[in-house]
Amino acid sequence: MLARTRMNYELLKCPGCGANFPPPAYLWGSLTCAYCGATAVAATGGWPLAPPPPPETPYAPHLPRATVAGVRYAVLGRLGRGDSSDVFLVRRDSRLSELGVLKVVRAPEDAPLIAREFEILHELLGSKAQGAEHFRRLLPQPVAQGPVKDPEGTPRAAAVYRWRSGFQHTFSAVLEAYPAGVDPRAAVWMWKRVLELLTFVHASGYVHGAVLPPHLLVHPRDHGVVLVGWPCAVRFASRQPLPAWSQRHRAFYPPEVWDGAPPTPATDLAMSARSLVAVLGGDPETGNVPTAVPPPLADLLKHQVNPGHRKALDDAWTLKEQLDAAAKEAFGPPRYTPFTLPGWR
Repeated sequence: MLARTRMNYELLKCPGCGANFPPPAYLWGSLTCAYCGATAVAATGGWPLAPPPPPETPYAPHLPRATVAGVRYAVLGRLGRGDSSDVFLVRRDSRLSELGVLKVVRAPEDAPLIAREFEILHELLGSKAQGAEHFRRLLPQPVAQGPVKDPEGTPRAAAVYRWRSGFQHTFSAVLEAYPAGVDPRAAVWMWKRVLELLTFVHASGYVHGAVLPPHLLVHPRDHGVVLVGWPCAVRFASRQPLPAWSQRHRAFYPPEVWDGAPPTPATDLAMSARSLVAVLGGDPETGNVPTAVPPPLADLLKHQVNPGHRKALDDAWTLKEQLDAAAKEAFGPPRYTPFTLPGWR
């Protein structure tokens, strides 16, 4: 092609591959080759290749690195230690950087749990259930999965998820900060957020199967709760037993689950009630809570910790509506109640 320069025409070709350039709109600036992707910049006497970008400076070179699916991450520190995996805060080691969460299994035989969680989350992110546009944003956002080498060079199954700002404390951490139990008014909004999310999960055909204190993350200022730890989720229509469970948190499971009964939506609701009993300073197995908890809320929790109780519900939204009624009876109309946690930012 010919490009006009003042009173002359000249043929512009890519200095990288020799392909024709389109006519430039101006006599300055840059052009990108449609064939090889090379960039040429205007200069005296022609359009030479643009200089290569300067080499990237590694972020905090003293930090350990982990590479997942061809992308290198700087490991900033440990976020938690689960029954089968370790969770780290990482930063992508590139010019366009972002924070992430790296989950690494400790035992090779647990590698299928990583792949299972990745698959389940992708299915839930594609759900068309009511409220999906909102609730999909509350799910862990998968980025990549693949093997990562530990310090000894042994490959471990790993997955990277997007970092969610503000959700730094689990229900376990809440109980450590408030060993005598949280304000019952705070427990109300925590349980509401859990039940709202479970409504979407159940409408999508899944049971989470591990609604445990370490899997519930709290945003104290915005009164938000998200649910992590998805490798045990199952489609409840399949009538399959849980693929795994936490021996350390046996008190939070309904007894029938340990006997091999398939989980149902009522299983998640019972576990959510037991988790709330715990952060109120009570006994998750019996549902007994301190006397400071108003009777309407205490009774609802007591009934719900056991799915076999005649007053226990198996629908998350119906339970949420009963919680609204119990909270109104105990505290009056809803209002914002400040809630703080140490080190939150």
